[in-house]
Amino acid sequence: MFGSWGPSPRSTIWAAAAAAAPLLLLSHVAPRAAALYVTEGSPCWDVCNDPTNTTSSEIVCLDAAYNDTTTGENFQKCISCALESNYTDPNSQLTDVDWGLYNLRYAFSTCVYGYPISINDISTPCLVSCLGLDDAIEFDLLNPNDNNLRAWCSTSAFADNHIDTCEFCYNLTGNQVYMANFLEALRYDCHFPVPSQTAFPISPSSIFSESQLPTYTSNLLDSPSGGGVNYRLATLIGLPVMGFVIFLFIMTIGCVLGISWWHRQSREDEELRQWKTMAAEHPWSEYPPQEMYPPGVYQQQQQQQQQQHQYGPGFQVVDTDGRTHEVGYSKQVMTETVTPAGDKGKGLSHEYSMGDLKL
Repeated sequence: MFGSWGPSPRSTIWAAAAAAAPLLLLSHVAPRAAALYVTEGSPCWDVCNDPTNTTSSEIVCLDAAYNDTTTGENFQKCISCALESNYTDPNSQLTDVDWGLYNLRYAFSTCVYGYPISINDISTPCLVSCLGLDDAIEFDLLNPNDNNLRAWCSTSAFADNHIDTCEFCYNLTGNQVYMANFLEALRYDCHFPVPSQTAFPISPSSIFSESQLPTYTSNLLDSPSGGGVNYRLATLIGLPVMGFVIFLFIMTIGCVLGISWWHRQSREDEELRQWKTMAAEHPWSEYPPQEMYPPGVYQQQQQQQQQQHQYGPGFQVVDTDGRTHEVGYSKQVMTETVTPAGDKGKGLSHEYSMGDLKL
């Protein structure tokens, strides 16, 4: 006899196990649609409100919703806490920063691509601009672990030109600028991975802002030794200032030279005007040259000039062929009479060459 027809305790246990097996298998295979992961044991554990069991219902897509709704405020508080935390899991070496950035990627995928669940009914042309990034953003999104949290950065779809196009579109929107900042924060971490026990260098208040984040081309955590001065940033700021100062200096010199030239031209024009006025009032025809001095003065000057150019008789040279040549002229000869002081009326006459005076 098998006893009563009712089910035995052993058969009941096996039936329950058979019924629960598909559920257990499903729960093992199906990934959790978690959005607000955080490292267990971190100071942000309580801030993120049961961070191992949240779904896309914890995501908002409009900028205003992050400040006006409880869901958006909780998301912003959780991400801000995670990015500012330097907590690192001693076993997995995962950090709060890793999970905070993962949550931003999850929110971006949900709002832009509707993956894994679409909660955004806003019509925007930015979906077309961001299509080139979908394979990278959705890479292992539903199965995050310590091996693949940054693996998506190495995919070919995550290219800077695709990022720039997508960010440019969302920065033009008036209600989803946060999406562009989420993407820029993700790009920074892919280019410059934040080490463990280090907070994220970009402030959460800058990420959750309608002001566009700049494109970072250097590691914000790198600082030169001895003072921590960012010389690259100083150069980027100093070069335009120096160029502006040089421009002002050149403009000042040009203005000074231009004003000096204008004053000089004005003086020359004024002098020329005065001469023209004087010439118009006193024409030269009123003072002919022959009337400016007595006639005898001109005659005396002409005689002196003729005397200066007179020469004595020269001499000739006869060549062997019988031709003669004038070789030169003798000095001008003048006659002087020298009279001693005691003998008046008497004197001796001598001829001297011009320039030779003998007493």
